[in-house]
Amino acid sequence: MKATGTGADTNKSSAEIVGGGTGGETCNHTEPKKPPTAVAAAAIFFPCLIVCSVGMILLNKTLSVSFPHPNTILGLQNGASVVYLLVGSRFLDAFDLSVPFRLSQFRPFVFPTFNWVVMLALSLKMLQYNSVATMVMFKTLGTILTCAVEIFYFGVRYSRNAKVALGVLALGSAIYAGTDVGYSSTGYFWATLQILSWVLQTFVEKIATVDSEQTKAGVAVIRNILSLPVVAFLIVVSGEAGAVRELLVQQQIWGQVALSSFLGCGLGLSTSALYKTFAPTAVVVANNVGKCISIVLGCIIFNDILIPTQIIGLMLSLAGSFWYGQEEKKRLEEKKDEADHDSAV
Repeated sequence: MKATGTGADTNKSSAEIVGGGTGGETCNHTEPKKPPTAVAAAAIFFPCLIVCSVGMILLNKTLSVSFPHPNTILGLQNGASVVYLLVGSRFLDAFDLSVPFRLSQFRPFVFPTFNWVVMLALSLKMLQYNSVATMVMFKTLGTILTCAVEIFYFGVRYSRNAKVALGVLALGSAIYAGTDVGYSSTGYFWATLQILSWVLQTFVEKIATVDSEQTKAGVAVIRNILSLPVVAFLIVVSGEAGAVRELLVQQQIWGQVALSSFLGCGLGLSTSALYKTFAPTAVVVANNVGKCISIVLGCIIFNDILIPTQIIGLMLSLAGSFWYGQEEKKRLEEKKDEADHDSAV
């Protein structure tokens, strides 16, 4: 699972990072051009990130509605992801699996993987009842819960601007939820469980991955392999064993699952490639663009209804989330500078 990517900051605008200028003034010197590799990365991976992000969200929504067996879907997706990662590493050199796998590398991920599976299954479950926009709103709301844990448990101190940003996020979420014409008590119940699981995952996985010697792709392989017995257990206890017979009838599900897993791997690859070349703000902006496109297409494809107040609330939530990310990045940079100063002294 990935963290949310809210901790993004830069001294340049996203347009300048990608290679665009302000175009408003002339200068006596010539601005250096970006290396061709950076231009190529922008041309390839920014569209790829948006397409993969939007496609994965819409496919998961489609799967959750047409085949309401989240654990079965998740098992197929995770199994396909292992195949994609291994094949992509072996034949395309797309993923870094250079570190050999050892049994000791799997142990720290047992509990994180269990919660990760539950989190993803709940995500598919909530999409059965909620619109794409509601899903996006709950994910931004998770930022507030994460911050609450950091404040009361870890004693983290946030700046005034960061607190205001969280207030904007909370206000937007309240406006959206209070005017949600597609409100479903069942859907909000599953969404609440999902976001609580997501908050827990952000802390549990951080502890596990910090001590891991594996690469990011290697960790993904470990996590997906460990998830398969967990998914099998959940399939049995949730009564989804009969879903296999439905898969034989609804053969289009196989293609949708394979494509959604492929897009998930593509999203991870694109994100990693962009973070190597561009400042985090540009990547966060691209992710937010993807969310907005997903919301619009969700309204068109699934007949989701959004009234103006919901749109205002959603935009406030996204803006507050982005603003908080900028402030959090500053806090972490200041903390790093202080640590570097102390070590130098």
